[in-house]
Amino acid sequence: MMKDLAVDEILATLGDAKAISLKPGDVLFREGDEAHAMYVLKQGTLRVLSGSTILETVREGGIIGEMAIIEERMPRSATVIAGTYCELVEIDVPRFLAMVADTPAFSITVLRVISRRLRVMNRRYRDSTRNL
Repeated sequence: MMKDLAVDEILATLGDAKAISLKPGDVLFREGDEAHAMYVLKQGTLRVLSGSTILETVREGGIIGEMAIIEERMPRSATVIAGTYCELVEIDVPRFLAMVADTPAFSITVLRVISRRLRVMNRRYRDSTRNL
């Protein structure tokens, strides 16, 4: 069984990737924005929102923004706001594609994150329709 890459393993492959700092309340991106990168959260917490609903809190070591770059130029599906002081590393599309090609464990890590998020959303949907 292939293991997920830990955040330090992902960061080690990134070398000179762009670092981003956010203060609490800063917006990383908004729902509908054009996507050009995904991010690895080195420090802090991010809130993922759709409208005023918090869909997820991403913690240190998490990845965010992967859906929009996988879907090639699809708009962002949610808004992401810093809940605390955050340090992130940006993975742009060319680097993402290179990592997918060169590091199968990175691909599996991204797929597992997407799968987990889909399961959570399916459970929420099922729970919300149970009493209809």
